[in-house]
Amino acid sequence: RRFRLSPPEKPTGASSHPTAMVLSRDHNVLYVALANRDEVASIRLDNGGGNTEFERTTPTAQKFIGAYPNALASSPDGKLLFAANASQDSVAVMSTQGGKLKYLGSLPTQWYPTALAVAGGQLFVATGKGVGTGPNGAHDLKSWVYAPKLEYGSIARIPVAEAVRDLSPSTQQVIESNLYREAQRQFTFATGVDKNPIKHVIYVIKENRTYDQVFGDIKEANGDPGLVMFGENVTPNQHALARQFGVLDNFYDSGEVSGSGHVWSTAAITSDYTERIWPISYRGRERTYDFEGNVSNSIPLELGIPDVNEPSTGYLWSNLARHQRSYRHYGEFVQSAWCGEAVGEAPEALRGAKIECPIDNIEKGMPLPGSGTASPYPWKVPVLAKNTATKPELEGHFDPQFPDFQLSYPDQMRADEFLREFNGFVSDHNMPEFMLVRMPNDHTSGAKVGMPTPQAAVADNDLAVGRIVEAVSHSNYWNDTAIFILEDDAQNGADHVDSHRSTALVISKYGPRRQAGKPFVESGFYTTVNMIHTMEALLGLPPMNANDAYAPIMNRMFSGKGSQPAFDADRRNLDNGLLYETNTPKSVGAKASAKLDFSHADANDAEVLNRILWRAVKGKQREPKPVYRVFPKSTGDRE
Repeated sequence: RRFRLSPPEKPTGASSHPTAMVLSRDHNVLYVALANRDEVASIRLDNGGGNTEFERTTPTAQKFIGAYPNALASSPDGKLLFAANASQDSVAVMSTQGGKLKYLGSLPTQWYPTALAVAGGQLFVATGKGVGTGPNGAHDLKSWVYAPKLEYGSIARIPVAEAVRDLSPSTQQVIESNLYREAQRQFTFATGVDKNPIKHVIYVIKENRTYDQVFGDIKEANGDPGLVMFGENVTPNQHALARQFGVLDNFYDSGEVSGSGHVWSTAAITSDYTERIWPISYRGRERTYDFEGNVSNSIPLELGIPDVNEPSTGYLWSNLARHQRSYRHYGEFVQSAWCGEAVGEAPEALRGAKIECPIDNIEKGMPLPGSGTASPYPWKVPVLAKNTATKPELEGHFDPQFPDFQLSYPDQMRADEFLREFNGFVSDHNMPEFMLVRMPNDHTSGAKVGMPTPQAAVADNDLAVGRIVEAVSHSNYWNDTAIFILEDDAQNGADHVDSHRSTALVISKYGPRRQAGKPFVESGFYTTVNMIHTMEALLGLPPMNANDAYAPIMNRMFSGKGSQPAFDADRRNLDNGLLYETNTPKSVGAKASAKLDFSHADANDAEVLNRILWRAVKGKQREPKPVYRVFPKSTGDRE
């Protein structure tokens, strides 16, 4: 028979997401782990039953959702139930006495426990990510390894009797490891600066570069110049911004790949579904790209069903909408349809039909939409037919003329469209409090013939970023606006510190200034989640989940006296024509690139693309050798 689990107190677009079930020894109670609710449901089956009760799987110090119980196991005598809190790196211990669940405490584990079993008085805990990642290359070695291949699972063996005996200190360790205490949320601005002058936030999400690939040539910071692929000659604007507003050389993207990275970048957490499914999606073609509001090549929102990929705590725009804040959205979690492409979910009679428009592509010399100026691009620029929001809070809040991930659509045109609306906001004095902008072209199209070279694609992206900062800093909103820029993930390249380390910029009038001619270098540990919490704190928004709630804000990036001058974009790569350079049939990697799929983020084999990029930029120089983390031999039962 079926049992309906009551919905969360705050309805979301996510399901309760049952992830595991265990039947009690007497077959009278069914225990169900609910990842999206941090609870285990106990369903009475005896006497016609069906009555359901819920018990949290987290310590009382944990006030926010984000533990994700996704596996269950019971003790041999049935008196204890264990629940793997995947996102908390712990196992909850619960009593089942009298048919009532009661949380007793937690046991620490390695990264992302995903399966449990009890045998011979031992609790076995399998984790999905083990001890995590480390460096994935160094320039004086021989080869490079794809970042997700650095993640290994692990199996721990814990004596049940010992676990129960040591439950109190173990629980305290879990609390401390997860930083379940009040994180810094108040900014300390310089003397003479208002308590919080920031009223507007612009958030730019880019695509897939590591720190060393771009900023490894900044000598004042921790970089490896041998791993630089898109240095200052290709990215002059990002280098100038880092030197003016501060270098973050210890910043890490929370997502390993775009499938998880775009969720992390907008929700500060992922769903258990995402973490389980992306390795399957990325190892081959077993599944579709079930991310960014799309599942099985359809949009759940349009079908009127929950998105299995959505965290129950929602996204930044959910947070903004709940608190009646103004926001505008450009290309993120928006699905674009293009003129001339096949109709997606067409009825049988229309299969093979194409989206009809006056023209499908804009060739060089033809007028560009909006500006009417002649296209300078030597490749065909596709014409946008329609945008569809994949989340309900975005309907009515996104720019219908700003496309999603489409690499043949220049980032300069994305910048043009954003600045068209921004200039309107300036004129009308009605700039939204929050704006999210997608700038994806630093992903590159490899050496695909007719498409921009890798250097041209990254230079295009760099100038688009520079133009946005230039416009904002020269406007009357410079006094109260902060701009945050990051990559959704760092999978496509090597880094000598960690495969997650990436570029990030925090830009405002209140940024720290250069001292003695040297840039301010912030080497404090920060991640995507810290950046999200910082944006929330500036706008006076509460945190969404257990991750952003306990992540310290990036306070030092607002420690200046409010004297940062306006930024002038560096247009050297526009003037010298780098932005318009294209791959030819003779380009290194052209044949391999022809076989790759660039229809959406990470549609192709990332390892193949990364080898192509390395050869295209570095020539015959050997790829960096992978640096694996060494696993110590087990030294005891708790290992």
